[in-house]
Amino acid sequence: MSYDLNSYFQLGLDSATNPQSSLVMNTIRTPVDSQSGRSGLSRVTFKVPKVGLITGDSMITLQFVQNGTPSTANVTPNFISGALGCIERCRILVDNKVLTDLEKPSLLEIPKMYSRATQNEVAQFQNKFLANQFETDVVPLSGLEQFDNTKTRYFTAADKTTDFQNVVRHRPSSEALSRVYGLHLKNLGAEFLENESLPVFLLGAQREMIIELYIHTDCREYLVPTMGTLQADDYVVNYANVELVTTHVQIPDDVQASEIANLQSQPVSYPLIDNYVVKGNRVMGADGTTDNKVFRINAQNRELHKLLMVNTNVSSQVQDNNRVVGNQKAIALGDESLQIKSNGLNLFERPITSQSLLYQQTTYAHNGMALKLPMNACRVDTRVKQMPPMTDNLGLNYRGNAKYLAIDFTNGNGGVYGGGSVQKQAMEIEHNVTPTDSTSPIQQNRTFNASFYLSVSKLLTIGARNVEISF
Repeated sequence: MSYDLNSYFQLGLDSATNPQSSLVMNTIRTPVDSQSGRSGLSRVTFKVPKVGLITGDSMITLQFVQNGTPSTANVTPNFISGALGCIERCRILVDNKVLTDLEKPSLLEIPKMYSRATQNEVAQFQNKFLANQFETDVVPLSGLEQFDNTKTRYFTAADKTTDFQNVVRHRPSSEALSRVYGLHLKNLGAEFLENESLPVFLLGAQREMIIELYIHTDCREYLVPTMGTLQADDYVVNYANVELVTTHVQIPDDVQASEIANLQSQPVSYPLIDNYVVKGNRVMGADGTTDNKVFRINAQNRELHKLLMVNTNVSSQVQDNNRVVGNQKAIALGDESLQIKSNGLNLFERPITSQSLLYQQTTYAHNGMALKLPMNACRVDTRVKQMPPMTDNLGLNYRGNAKYLAIDFTNGNGGVYGGGSVQKQAMEIEHNVTPTDSTSPIQQNRTFNASFYLSVSKLLTIGARNVEISF
């Protein structure tokens, strides 16, 4: 097997005329460290093997197991994000410098995952790794969209309103009976691995690449009960069996030695797009009362590519009986009005109030691919409330809990550097919301976390004696 090594990073080789023979290999690593501190064991740390080029197929494998005698045995991973929702935070360090640090990576991945593929495609492929499977159907007579309980991981009674289940798939149990899931590094914040592999062999013997994972200690963040209610400590991650499975493109020894020697005269530059979260909060009032909020984000001197806005429940509002999405929610807060001031100029000619235009912004930010989730999952506003109400219990569990709003800041030039918009001053996001619903989801008289995921340009430079990571 031969690879065009220049497609991974600039080696200075003309591999089109002189292909280099190489092979792909997998290595498995157990954690080098685990730490308890907050409320039980929550962090695992891995050292990445410095072999060839690490690829986007690398993953963390883990499983969920019962913790004693749980309050309900009918439990399955989150239907939309699957096992990915268990990761609270992922950090990757190179030579003890932070390459990427991302909280709740599943909220960033869900719109990307469901825009690139249809619901059915996600259910077929990602189900193998993450156990996510979310499909809806349409009632022929009424035209209502509802949860398709015949194609997903459990079935309800015939009337679709009771909580009786006779089939539960991917049910966590003992270590011997529980399934093992694979969380790809590219879905945990290392988005750059989707496009180019990282030349970890250049780090040499003296420098390390470390992966730190912080895992939710409340199982209701990532598991849903298909019957009864779920307690925070009913299920846990089986920390003893968490492993790092890395996939590497192995490079011939002579090429490897030559490239390491070249570091003395020319460091290797690796441009990448990094993601991080800026957090705020908002307090919603009564039904029909507009909450006018201006968020200021300091992203000065950073080249911004994309902004994703997500509103989530605060930790004290974790539900123990949501049958579909658990606490991996992006909550629709009602009727919206959006204006963004970037570099002192309004991004839109006038504030956007049309929900269709707001939805289209997310399509622009994901390379023209629309989010393949039902309208009932994305929107609960005045217009949606005028439509025939959903009555299916499972439909009400996902209703308004997948509201993602992404804004595209790329300028069409492409590439990591030069393709985004450099921010010269603080960005102002004027997001006015009027709650319209008090049940599914609860929009009024509550405090929500407002999270802003920023995708920015970054540069990793590997030299002979040190590693530099740009701001």
